[in-house]
Amino acid sequence: MLGLITGSGFDGLSDLEEADPDVVATPYGEVPITRGRLDGSPVVVLRRHGTGHRVPPHRIDYRANVRAIGDAGATAVVATAVSGAIDPALGLGDLVLVDQFIDATHGRIGTFHEDEVVHTDMTEPYDPALRAEVRAAAAEAGIPLVEGGTYVCTNGPRFETPAEIRMYRAAGATLVGMTGCPEVALAVESGLPYASVGVVSNPAAGSNEEPLGLDDIRAAMAAAAEPVRALLAGTAARLT
Repeated sequence: MLGLITGSGFDGLSDLEEADPDVVATPYGEVPITRGRLDGSPVVVLRRHGTGHRVPPHRIDYRANVRAIGDAGATAVVATAVSGAIDPALGLGDLVLVDQFIDATHGRIGTFHEDEVVHTDMTEPYDPALRAEVRAAAAEAGIPLVEGGTYVCTNGPRFETPAEIRMYRAAGATLVGMTGCPEVALAVESGLPYASVGVVSNPAAGSNEEPLGLDDIRAAMAAAAEPVRALLAGTAARLT
């Protein structure tokens, strides 16, 4: 069963057929999830920011979320990653199938292995087989999908400065967001195949003509909601 981790702008994805809300207890805390069917395919949905979008990115308990979605029955996870475009070729609403990350966060617990020495390989952090299924779903539905991109995760909740964006661009980053790490690394540690679809909500700092705000991001996400839903439903159908 496909697990979906959703963020800003996509809370409606938990409005499922046969929706069955539940709370999963983990060693890190309790996590609300919803099981149901997305356009007929079984899925489990986890809202990354919690009910009502109340938990800021730097305070999300990523360990609890990753453990909960696996314990809820997900055998693979596709996450949405609302992102600023560092690559100027990307436009609002573009969907990017991420293949690498740069972790620029601080203060977040990024491992399940706090009491033992475990080095986890991150050569291909986004599962190649799962990414292939997402690509196939996009092709079947006629949804444009940018293949490959490096996502840099900053700590938030503030946006980045233009100087920071110039640094990340020089490092090869394509997108910037606040929630993709340590989520992806924890999924890899758990052996849970994980893919991420970056959804461009705004130009990164330095390219924006107006100050960035949450309302602008939500408006861009509303426009992208249908193709994102179709892409995730198509992926879920392929994994059923």
